[in-house]
Amino acid sequence: MKTERREGDSYTDRLFHWLQHVEHIPISFEKMIKPKVYKVRYNGEPMILKGYRRAQTLHQQIDFFKHWNYAHQTAARPLPFEENVYTKSKLGCEWGLFEWLKGKHADFEKHTDREIAIKVLQQFHRTTKGIAVLAIPKDPLYIKWERRLEQFESTRDVFFDYRKNVVFDEIRESMLRHLERFANHPWGEVEEKAWENHEWLHGDLAHHNFIIHRKTNIKLIDFDLLHTGPRVYDEIQLAQRFLPYIEGRKASVLHYFQHVKDQDLWLKGVLVPADLLREWLYGYRRCVRGEASYMRHIKKLEKSWESRKMFVRYTENML
Repeated sequence: MKTERREGDSYTDRLFHWLQHVEHIPISFEKMIKPKVYKVRYNGEPMILKGYRRAQTLHQQIDFFKHWNYAHQTAARPLPFEENVYTKSKLGCEWGLFEWLKGKHADFEKHTDREIAIKVLQQFHRTTKGIAVLAIPKDPLYIKWERRLEQFESTRDVFFDYRKNVVFDEIRESMLRHLERFANHPWGEVEEKAWENHEWLHGDLAHHNFIIHRKTNIKLIDFDLLHTGPRVYDEIQLAQRFLPYIEGRKASVLHYFQHVKDQDLWLKGVLVPADLLREWLYGYRRCVRGEASYMRHIKKLEKSWESRKMFVRYTENML
């Protein structure tokens, strides 16, 4: 079988030499998905091999999945290298094996994919509540967004260099206003209740973390940001992932998430344009590395913001 290995990739070579010839694991390289994430063959079966700088991130997932009775229906599970051995340490990483799921990534432009993504998220929330394993602490969502706003503000000069200061000021003002409204909720009480009830969040609901097989069978992958917290955080994040495709049809947004218990709180979170800042900062770093054009990236943000403003005005009236 022809493999996709970058020439001179000594790190990959050393890793697989160690696994095969020192640990005597029946594993073979198939292709690199991204740094420290490989598609492999283990006893001829396709799997994912993933390396973690923070061993705790992998160990939490393994412990969590051992207690999740419905994992086989909902997610790509960790797998052992050998009986009861789920991790191997080498080259500064803790390595784990995961199921390889046959299928395609969800396409949030499609109504059917959005519907089944919501369905599997609800199933995840319902079947994991009460799993009492040690969770890696995470900051409340508004704290995360406050840090993102600070990072956005640090890029102000780029907007002024390209005479797009109006775009910067509008987005910043909207972020400040809606973030303040969202942060004023008594999150301490909500977070404490979620911890007491062992409510789990996936934390990274991008389209590529939903794998669809045979149109209706969908599972979640990549639980690196798994943590306990109020499930409304996941519901806000997924809604924001949907927004670029449905914000022109405002009623659709509400329809998909009519199951959310506290609609007002959820809407306040959806209105915070933190997702636009996330995309801007990701592209900005690529521009800094010379991989993309500043002007093109600013125009992309400007277009997204013009579309978002219409949705924000409509939704603010509901609140």
